[in-house]
Amino acid sequence: MIHLDSVKGFESRESPETMPVAKSNFLHYVAATIFVGLIIELTAYLAIQFILFPREPAFFFRSPSVSAPEFDRYVTVRDSLLGWPAKKTDMNGAEVIESRPIPAYSTTKNECVSLYGDSFTYGDEVEHAEAWSNVLSSRLNCRVGNYGIGGYGTDQAYLRFDKNVHDSAKVVILGIFPENVLRNVNRYRYLLDARTVFSLKPRFVLENDRLKLVEMPAWNREEFVLATQNLDKVFEHETFLPDSEYGPVSLSFPYTWKAVKLLLSERARSAMLGHTSWEVFYRDDHPTQALRITSEIADLFMKTGRSRGKTSLVLIYPTARSFKQFKETGTVITRPLIENLERRRIPYLDLHEGFGARVEKQEFCDLLTQPATCAGHFNAKGNVMVSDIVYEYLVKSNVLEARSIGVSAS
Repeated sequence: MIHLDSVKGFESRESPETMPVAKSNFLHYVAATIFVGLIIELTAYLAIQFILFPREPAFFFRSPSVSAPEFDRYVTVRDSLLGWPAKKTDMNGAEVIESRPIPAYSTTKNECVSLYGDSFTYGDEVEHAEAWSNVLSSRLNCRVGNYGIGGYGTDQAYLRFDKNVHDSAKVVILGIFPENVLRNVNRYRYLLDARTVFSLKPRFVLENDRLKLVEMPAWNREEFVLATQNLDKVFEHETFLPDSEYGPVSLSFPYTWKAVKLLLSERARSAMLGHTSWEVFYRDDHPTQALRITSEIADLFMKTGRSRGKTSLVLIYPTARSFKQFKETGTVITRPLIENLERRRIPYLDLHEGFGARVEKQEFCDLLTQPATCAGHFNAKGNVMVSDIVYEYLVKSNVLEARSIGVSAS
């Protein structure tokens, strides 16, 4: 027989005394979890803001600030086809595409060679006389026109050549810096460098197995500001949209998740592993088709040159990392591009081999404008080396008349 007193005793032992303890433990657990979460979030915030962002700003995105005066100035100088630089016209209003000054041959006519490409073709960070286009002019005894523009993709370089119908050179060279493979699948350069706010550009896409030009938009200021705040809604065919598979990570809460996304990013992960951020884009099977598009543009450059009676050449520049790998392994990161050029019978000159025959991997940094960090463009010495290698190729291939390169016809 069960007594009522014993039942009451059992109930009193289970609820009144133990419930406050359980509730207190649960609250402590919740508070500890929140505290740890805040510590992790704060750590992620500090790491991104003070370590990762200053070191690799291109891997992060924040909407650019656009003032009315800045945008008004941009509108007056933008090129509606190429993006930049500003269009120039002659006295009759006809567009003029200007070469970089060539002190060795200051007359702007009768060029024997013309160059198209980005800042490595232009020769950034050196004087006009030190640029490899001017050095090559002196070696060839004829003017080498330099139409390279800083920040250009291979797409813009080709379009600039296509527009330059007054280019009289018999030899045209398309310079390809390895990173161009990224620019060729990009429509807004700010997404790649986090610096150049007014950097809308055209790009090519593949449609029915052929190149199709996607022109840059002609927005007013309100449309531009709205676009930079809603990039995914207005930028079709943009590979590097913020928080996408290949794009930068937005600088916003929660920072822990942003740090995780950065680690999962293909470009960032490649850089952290000591590779170049563009290396994976040289895969034949890459979803962006960056390699195929770059190869098609090179092919279009050659065909356009041929239709104008010109001999075309693709010039491939090395980077510090790609050259280091070449010296250590004998392989070139840009080999897939070279193979595509060979299949299409497009003449090319890979500077990795020319530089490799002249310098060791540790000496390559001494050819750059920032040797301490092994960064920047080629300095005066580096420009001379580019000129020497190109000169030797032109002489050996006999693509210029003998009198043009200062050698006897006999």
